[in-house]
Amino acid sequence: MTRDANGQDDHRPVYLPENRHHWVTNDDVKKPVVDVLRGPIRARMRRDKNAKPVISPDEWMGAHLPGIGATAIVAIVILCVGIVIYSDLAAVFLK
Repeated sequence: MTRDANGQDDHRPVYLPENRHHWVTNDDVKKPVVDVLRGPIRARMRRDKNAKPVISPDEWMGAHLPGIGATAIVAIVILCVGIVIYSDLAAVFLK
């Protein structure tokens, strides 16, 4: 390797890969819409005209039914424990 006038080593050029990120200008970004009629001002994004369709009932049930079932099971267990405790306390106090 040779040194130049500043004392720096000569190196082979560095290969920089192509930049695959697309930078957008401020005009290309979706802007929030202000809806003043509904009280406090809230930012609301415009709906995309090419938005995906509403989910079907089967998809909704697949996404939400396990949580609803688990909540129902927990509620039934808590209710049963409450009934057992109430019946035991009633038996103690009625004797």
